[in-house]
Amino acid sequence: MSKVLYTTIDPSTPIRLQAIKPTSDWIHPHLIESADPVKGRQFRVSGLVPKGTCLLVDRPYAVIPVVDEPESNDDLICSNPACNRRTARQLGRVLCPKACVSDVAWCSNACQSTDQYRHEFECTWLKRYSGPIRSKRGEYEFGMLWLIVRLLATRHAELRKPPASGIDRTVTSNHQQWDNGWSAIDLLCGSTQTWPHDQVRSWTLIVKKYLQNNQNLPHGLSADRILHLICQEEANSFGLYPRETGILPLEDPPVDRGEQFAAAVYPTAAIANHSCMPNIIHKPDETGRMVFTASRDILPGEECCISYFDLTRLVDLDSRRQHLRKSFKFLCQCEKCASEELETESNLLDAMPSMDDL
Repeated sequence: MSKVLYTTIDPSTPIRLQAIKPTSDWIHPHLIESADPVKGRQFRVSGLVPKGTCLLVDRPYAVIPVVDEPESNDDLICSNPACNRRTARQLGRVLCPKACVSDVAWCSNACQSTDQYRHEFECTWLKRYSGPIRSKRGEYEFGMLWLIVRLLATRHAELRKPPASGIDRTVTSNHQQWDNGWSAIDLLCGSTQTWPHDQVRSWTLIVKKYLQNNQNLPHGLSADRILHLICQEEANSFGLYPRETGILPLEDPPVDRGEQFAAAVYPTAAIANHSCMPNIIHKPDETGRMVFTASRDILPGEECCISYFDLTRLVDLDSRRQHLRKSFKFLCQCEKCASEELETESNLLDAMPSMDDL
């Protein structure tokens, strides 16, 4: 696509992503990928991007629901990765005929039918392992492993390449091709060098017990590649929330982004780096596609960053850095953190007694 889609919003007007409804996957012609020697891959813009411009609409490669009591929860999403819409109970749900897990449901018979090949890949694994993993290791690790299995399931369907599947695709923008297939997942950051040794050892054991290539999970990949995929997923997955992440300045009183209802891995959106003063806000649309919107004017050559956490929940420097170190294994040196660190050091120096006071 070559047409630039944007809306201009008065600077005093809070941005709402609902007002921007691209009809297909979208990459703004000014959005480019570059590389930084420290950060690695990153987004920049090649031209002025006005506030309110839609920069990216990215379909998830894999997504899982994250809800309590899925049987009665209206936030449960359709299991068809081409749909991902909420499956309201009163409108009827189609459940797995093999009753693998209650978290699997489709919004219609049509969605179930077109998703049959992909779901068959995960169904046996879910039926055998979901109960033991949840009871022994908890919901977080079950969700992590299920997201890995869904990544593999999408790859499985991609390798089959059924006609008009829409799974393997590229988007061309500004003479740059953006791959949304498995090759894009291969490029995601994250490796065994990213994570602590104890964590990698724990994941190695998990792979051996639950993710080996066998009749329950015929992915055809080595244990080392699956371990690497876990390292990538944990560094790149998005939580999906009903409201925007990254709005600044904070509203008074602050309004958080709501309760998480899903988790997903996005081939292109994962390139975005973090800033505690992001110039992009992000929010999933009704089909689970991640939408990036400029929260202010972005100048040519400027990096485009999102916030990796809810800015209303982590406000001070120490809490922000502690969260990022624990969850993403890096020390944030964004403009906001660097400025606050300098201010803190200056205050400490001012508080020290001078030689004249001794």
